[in-house]
Amino acid sequence: MTWPIVTDAQSAVQLMMGIGCTLTGLSHVLQPLVWQDYFAALYERGEAGVFTRTMTWELWPALVVVTLHQVWSGPGVLLTLFGWMLLVKCTVALLLPQIGLRSMAMAQRGPAMFVAGGTLLMVIGLASGLGLIWR
Repeated sequence: MTWPIVTDAQSAVQLMMGIGCTLTGLSHVLQPLVWQDYFAALYERGEAGVFTRTMTWELWPALVVVTLHQVWSGPGVLLTLFGWMLLVKCTVALLLPQIGLRSMAMAQRGPAMFVAGGTLLMVIGLASGLGLIWR
């Protein structure tokens, strides 16, 4: 059985990313200290921590969006742009991990960074959901 709003690959990506970004964003906003500790632990692992972050959290969603969600109008464009930017970030992190390590050092600035990131993720999640009904 499928949801009536999931009719093709594009809508499946929108639903998956809508749920995933909203849930992860809420977690960032409600539990910023846990995320700060988690990223601090990854940062302590050095370049291996960059690879762990990139392969666990970023590369797969980026690939799904870039390959299956090329929407260039309406609220869905936000998800498409997010996917492409995430793929660029992954490329840099995997080829130049010392640069990726610098971005992970932002966790040391405090929990406010995670609240801001979580808010952005929730906006992307909301845009993904709106893309399901904006057709």
